[in-house]
Amino acid sequence: MIPVKHIDPDDLALYAMQLLTPEEMEEMSLHLQHSAEARRVLSEIYGDLSILSHSAEQHAPAEHAQQRLMKGVAREKKAIPIDALQAGAYAPRDSAHLFEEPAKRSVAARVLPWVGWALAAGMVLPVVNFYQQRERLRDTVAGQSRQMQEQQSSTEQAVALMQAEQDPTAVRVALTSTGAAPPPEGRAVYVPDKGSLLFTASNLEKLQAYKTYELWIIPKDGKSPIAAGIFRPDERGNASVILPALPKGVEAAAFGVTVEDGEGSPTPTMPILLKGNAA
Repeated sequence: MIPVKHIDPDDLALYAMQLLTPEEMEEMSLHLQHSAEARRVLSEIYGDLSILSHSAEQHAPAEHAQQRLMKGVAREKKAIPIDALQAGAYAPRDSAHLFEEPAKRSVAARVLPWVGWALAAGMVLPVVNFYQQRERLRDTVAGQSRQMQEQQSSTEQAVALMQAEQDPTAVRVALTSTGAAPPPEGRAVYVPDKGSLLFTASNLEKLQAYKTYELWIIPKDGKSPIAAGIFRPDERGNASVILPALPKGVEAAAFGVTVEDGEGSPTPTMPILLKGNAA
């Protein structure tokens, strides 16, 4: 088994960016085959580099930077062709440096190429955090807005019900039935000018799943009954119809309750189970 030696994380970063020498790259590849921890750290480095590659904007170098680069290249020592060396074009003192071994890179020289990536990563993370905080704040504001709308709707409905109960022009009708013990009862509070209606019922019999109760307003002018809402009683036989959509100004002669199929009917189906005349 090949012993697993410690590898500097800096070397792993240089390996990820292909900045090591071929010999070092080969040695690092062999080490990665036998070190799960090194492979884990390398995968994190690849992930950071991937994020940076999608977040960093590309900019062309400035003109003066290009000039400095070209001057630096011109000052570098040129490689001497082998045929020229054999032909004696260069003096021995000039070619001696060809056989010098390259100096080992310092830690600073190995780390500096990727310092810019690390700085960029430090700038990306606050931006990501800011984006996540903004999304959470937006969700919170949206939720509070929905709650305010629901509360406003509930308040408006409560005010409308209170006004209907206290309106001196409201018609109050009690709907009763005979032959049942206890008998079903209904109570309607109706304000014709506003089209506001509150209906409550008790002791109602349970219906089959495809049946429903329906409330009707019977106009004084003799026109067809007006559907005022469908309802189904709870386990105790109680039910209600609160502020259905009704036309304003309809004078009621009576109210009635019938049993209908499905989602109700445009005309009442006889018999009328509960009926009450308006005073």
